Amino acid sequence: MSEPSRPAPPSGTPSNPWVPSKHVEFLLYATAAISYVGLSIYNKWLLDWIVGPFWLVAWVWGLPALVRLVRHQPVRPRRNPLEQAE
Repeated sequence: MSEPSRPAPPSGTPSNPWVPSKHVEFLLYATAAISYVGLSIYNKWLLDWIVGPFWLVAWVWGLPALVRLVRHQPVRPRRNPLEQAE
């Protein structure tokens, strides 16, 4: 027997703004790696097992939060997204 197919999601539903697309996520990780390697060429102390993961986390999580802060958007998602903003 074949499994029933899943229904397609409705086309009118907006995407979640807190979940980045795969292209944006790839771009964040790629620029984090390029910037880390580029800066570590000049500062050898950046080549560390502790500084590297902190750099990645700060870049991938901190950069989008900084962009939202500059755009005057909420940095944290609202608890109830269906509530209207006052």
